[in-house]
Amino acid sequence: MDWKPAYGPFITDRVCLGLTGLSGRRVLAKSVVEWKFVPEYENLLGSNPTIDMAETDALVECVRAFLLVDPKKSIRVHVPWCENDYQLDVASPEGWAEYRRIIDRAVELGCQYTLFTPANSELSSLKENADAWGWENLLWFGMGQKIRKGEWDPAKEPVPASLQKMLDYGKSKNIKFMAYSYPSLAFKQDPLWTKWAGDKGGGYSGADTGLRGFQDWWVDKLVSFVKKTGAGGFSFDHWWIAYEDPKATSKYAQWFGCRRILETLRRRVPDIVIDGRQQYMNFGPWTWLAGSYPHPTLTDEQPESFTAFPDLHTDRVSADRQRFAAWKYRMERFCPPEIMPGYITHQTERSDAQKVMRRDRFRPRDWDVLGWRYSLLSSIATAPFNHVVDFIPARDTDEFKALSEADKTWFRGWLDWTDKNAAVLKHVKPIIGQPRIGYVDGTAACLDDRGFVFLFNPNYRAMSTEFKLDASIGLTKGASFMLKELYPEAGKLIGKSGAGLWDYGDAVALPQGGASAVVLEIVPAPKMVVQPMLFNSDGRASLRNGALVLSDVKGEMGTDKDLVVLLPAGAEVSSLSLNGMTRTFEQVQNAVKVKVKFAGEPFGQCQPLWTYDPNFRGGTVKAGMKIPARIFAQLDHRKKAWPVPYTEDDLLAPWLGSHRLLLYVQIAEPDETTAVTMKIDGRAVELKKAYNSIYGHSPKRTFLGFYADISNLKAETEYTVELALPTLAAGQFQGLYFENVEPEYTKEIVR
Repeated sequence: MDWKPAYGPFITDRVCLGLTGLSGRRVLAKSVVEWKFVPEYENLLGSNPTIDMAETDALVECVRAFLLVDPKKSIRVHVPWCENDYQLDVASPEGWAEYRRIIDRAVELGCQYTLFTPANSELSSLKENADAWGWENLLWFGMGQKIRKGEWDPAKEPVPASLQKMLDYGKSKNIKFMAYSYPSLAFKQDPLWTKWAGDKGGGYSGADTGLRGFQDWWVDKLVSFVKKTGAGGFSFDHWWIAYEDPKATSKYAQWFGCRRILETLRRRVPDIVIDGRQQYMNFGPWTWLAGSYPHPTLTDEQPESFTAFPDLHTDRVSADRQRFAAWKYRMERFCPPEIMPGYITHQTERSDAQKVMRRDRFRPRDWDVLGWRYSLLSSIATAPFNHVVDFIPARDTDEFKALSEADKTWFRGWLDWTDKNAAVLKHVKPIIGQPRIGYVDGTAACLDDRGFVFLFNPNYRAMSTEFKLDASIGLTKGASFMLKELYPEAGKLIGKSGAGLWDYGDAVALPQGGASAVVLEIVPAPKMVVQPMLFNSDGRASLRNGALVLSDVKGEMGTDKDLVVLLPAGAEVSSLSLNGMTRTFEQVQNAVKVKVKFAGEPFGQCQPLWTYDPNFRGGTVKAGMKIPARIFAQLDHRKKAWPVPYTEDDLLAPWLGSHRLLLYVQIAEPDETTAVTMKIDGRAVELKKAYNSIYGHSPKRTFLGFYADISNLKAETEYTVELALPTLAAGQFQGLYFENVEPEYTKEIVR
């Protein structure tokens, strides 16, 4: 087999290391560059060999056999770094009060751990920082500078009173603090550790991880810190294990030292969380055997660090990146679900319009009201054992108060759901393909004859996808199945056309709305139908003396549905009542079919104003539009339910102010220099530029596209929209869509 050395599989964004397949042929995992527009993806696959899923599964199982962790439940880690907690000085009363809100909210959302990284001016100062990134004052609960300089030894000296107060508060809330920690600092306890660096010691030139003496000292320090403070774990960052200086140890020695540190630490304090960041996430699965997980996004979480999917909601952008990273971790780096990193919500911007990284109180409010559910489900679908929770509404008092009890319950409930289904979720894997523009992606987790399917449409245009009820999703037993929707319409049964129940081997084809997630449960079909079963809509069904009554049937406004009702064997239907109205129907054996149209104008999530044309290359797009009054009522209701008073600067982020009605120009691989103009009824409309970095930093990575705020338009009024586009690649223009609209449901049926 043509393997690269285990210590250096630097896997690129395009191709994984070579493998010789079980069939004897050489195969490669070919992945498209992140969000690269490939209109004919199937042709790409046809002309480039792809890794066999069975081979990936086999290698994942090989890695699993060597894991030092076997989680029976998930771990739930909050990373307040992503809401800029380093801006807070917890030595001040107001800083500590704000940080307590962060802790309280993390607990309410079900978190068990929080990465403790606020500043504490009583323990450390910025001017004493010796690291290249300028964060040393935050390390080890604020004690990092003193540990580096040998001024505080957790094995011998007490915890300072100001820190102990905070540790006691965490304990009272039943949440453990994790310490941010840099192994690559210039620790001077033994001059041999930094001798290789000479006068360069400090900054990026720190201790050599390849030295056994440093490894032992470092692990002892970590263990004594846990014992003294009750720390719940560590987040290791700024860890360089590939120094090429001839005075340092070899790359292999540095890598092996990293692995030895992690595995020794896991054995000595088995229950801690080990959150892995720079640099060891790049060194392959044998580096991660000690768990808990490598870097959640393959790179830094700052918006500028990765290419954004074109979407106006940052939590969906972040979720799409997380699934992209999880796909690469699984398919190209053979990462088992037990150590797969999750990532929920996003990291907020930390640099202002002048590109100054702010350490004062900057952008404390950034909750994506309409994007966070998609993000949470995306993470659960790929990494059900490691819930890394990022920005939460806590620092800002208005956001803190606005989050409803229902939302907190929903968030916490899904994390609890992963624990209840842990045995099945250990089998989660991709089932459709790489997350990419123009396609639906998904994962499945099955054990014997039951399981779950997660589907994600990152695109604004509605799409459909297909998967089979067979071994391709991990289903290995059973003959007949029932599909139950868990999200978005919890409890709705998804029926096979004309039959209701599904057979092993059936292909399930589902339409899916734009920017949406769907979660399905697969369970064995009942051996005998005792009561009528309603499929494809929420509601109730009863049968008495030949009269079939369907009540409380609900569906999205303006949509058509083909309902199926499965009856007990031998049952005959003479009449059918649907929400109180008599309807015609068709009965074939024990299945009754009835068509239904739900009242209201069709106007749902990502409502399009243009039908996607894969051959369109730019020019003028014209479309008529009329906005139903209920849409403005929905926006007004949301503003009242989320009464956060945003500033003009806040609203530069298109995901904030979700009471605004936006019109989004979605272009694959968008370019901020593209000349795009819009008119409504002949009058020019301002098209704003949206960035995941808010202020337009690193635009090639963060530009999301153009949008117009049309909140001032009138309901039930006919308008004509005219959009002028330059020459584009065929199919690059994805469409024109309404944003900040959610699906609305009704029980009213069109007669």
